[in-house]
Amino acid sequence: MKIHKSIDWRDNLYLFNYRRVYTEPVEYFHAHDGLEILYIHEGAGSYSIGNQLYSLKPGTLILIKPFQVHEIKVSVPPDYIRSILKIKTSVIERFLTVLPQLTTAFSQLMERHLPTQVFHLTYKDASYMENHFLQLHESLAIGPLKLQKELVTLFLLHFFTYFNGHIFSLDKSNASIYPASAGSNEPIVAILKWIDRHYRLTFTINDMAAELHFSPNYLSKLFKEQMGVTIIEYTNEKRLEEARTLLAIHFLTIEEISRETGFNYPSYFIALFKKKYGMTPLRYRMWMEY
Repeated sequence: MKIHKSIDWRDNLYLFNYRRVYTEPVEYFHAHDGLEILYIHEGAGSYSIGNQLYSLKPGTLILIKPFQVHEIKVSVPPDYIRSILKIKTSVIERFLTVLPQLTTAFSQLMERHLPTQVFHLTYKDASYMENHFLQLHESLAIGPLKLQKELVTLFLLHFFTYFNGHIFSLDKSNASIYPASAGSNEPIVAILKWIDRHYRLTFTINDMAAELHFSPNYLSKLFKEQMGVTIIEYTNEKRLEEARTLLAIHFLTIEEISRETGFNYPSYFIALFKKKYGMTPLRYRMWMEY
């Protein structure tokens, strides 16, 4: 199975791709700490969330909660074409504070069990989604970089308003669902959530294993098999992403950022940062200012 590799998020806050075309079969298994909105323009296959397996077809809308392990399999031909938005929950929560009604709907989506997270849309709803993604794509293409986060936030406002009024409130059985053969992904989800709570601190796999009540060897082997990277590699990726965000805070020194993101030694932090981004943290900060 192909493991979906990490992709740099814009400003460590969101990732957007419009109508990406795949001409080869797609198969990956992963999880991440942001909300994912996936829309299928063309293609057919299956999508697994937890222990449920859903069929995919054109006009399918999928919502993935943070840290949910999910798997997609799409056969080609025909070409697989999809649009996707992944956004950190911190961004969503920021604008929901002034929208109490949407806050309730969003909390239900994020915190409660949903009968389905995969929706086969009507022609009318699919047309709305097609146009909505196109508008975001065009706005980001011409909008100044400083406004792009606000453009994504505006997209979410319209998306959740429409979703809450036209899609989620409809019959939840409109998604084609049948039992999955895959086993439970709960241990992986527990590991991902534990890392998200502790990655800013120094920890060992033994610390994690003791709190989660698994053996260290089991956790290490399971994570590597399911996620394609080691626990340490995944944790360092999160630390480096956080470091990029903190580099925009000018009064923090490189040493302070190193400590804030869980690295014991600034030299090690600088070496990893340069390996991933092709420049030192200091040069990256200067590049952002330019």
